[in-house]
Amino acid sequence: SNSLATSSNGTGLLAVLQALKFGSGYENIFLQSNTMYGMKTLAVSSGLKLKGFLDCNLETLMPSLNTLKEFVDNLDQPEKSVFLLTHIGGWSNPEIEKIADYCEMQGIALVEDCAHSLGTIINGKHTGTFGVAGVYSLYATKAIPVGEGGIVVTNNNEMGTQVKKYSIYDRFDQEQEFGLNNRMSEINALLTYSVLMYLDEIIDNKYLIADHYIEVCNKMGINHFDPQLDGQRSNLYKFILFDNQNFDFKRIKTKTSAVYDYSLGNDPEDIKSRHICLPIWYGLEEEVISTVKNELEAL
Repeated sequence: SNSLATSSNGTGLLAVLQALKFGSGYENIFLQSNTMYGMKTLAVSSGLKLKGFLDCNLETLMPSLNTLKEFVDNLDQPEKSVFLLTHIGGWSNPEIEKIADYCEMQGIALVEDCAHSLGTIINGKHTGTFGVAGVYSLYATKAIPVGEGGIVVTNNNEMGTQVKKYSIYDRFDQEQEFGLNNRMSEINALLTYSVLMYLDEIIDNKYLIADHYIEVCNKMGINHFDPQLDGQRSNLYKFILFDNQNFDFKRIKTKTSAVYDYSLGNDPEDIKSRHICLPIWYGLEEEVISTVKNELEAL
């Protein structure tokens, strides 16, 4: 396996995408509709041709394997294409293993945007290890907050060499014709190391908070994302409730921003307005937790 600390999640993804374009000859890229606008700008900035967006489901906020297959059926030269998949809210795409197998069979390069999912595990494997590469984020608002930074991981040795050379312009071997300085600073690296030492403690603390919310949601019949469903261990970047049309979530005042309140493509299930996120961060005050529980019970 290979890894590289980068100045941000975005610069790490750009290195991977440009390695696929200039190093491996890929030409096209497609994304999911429910993801950050920055994924679209990265896709275009990489030089790959953006071919469209996959619809996502309300129950996962992510695309399904069947949606991917339908999209690929209408795609020219899938073997020349990159799928930039985003794991949402601290959860892995529940079908990531099947999606990875399908992409490999079709010759599609699967790149995992793991900005939300550092520490997230599904069936014993970390997100970012299913496709050709994955990139985590260490931004200040993320589950494992450092301030800024990214980490590229890949099991592909050629990709690993390319992204490492990318970060230093390949100024020593002078063989690679694409690259820029996307390295993490030494001070940022020291801070990152210090915070990552507490990764398990941070996630465990979030589970203590989530237990309070889950108890109330189960009692009230409120749909929520289960952090340990079907082999998952979410890092609980977000605690997500989704609308089952029985509750007025507008009455919940103590909440954080939605995962995304917009869509890059079609949004047939109106994901952007049919989910909310409850406060959940390391060391969250008991008073806030109690307020959230009271608001949920008042529904």
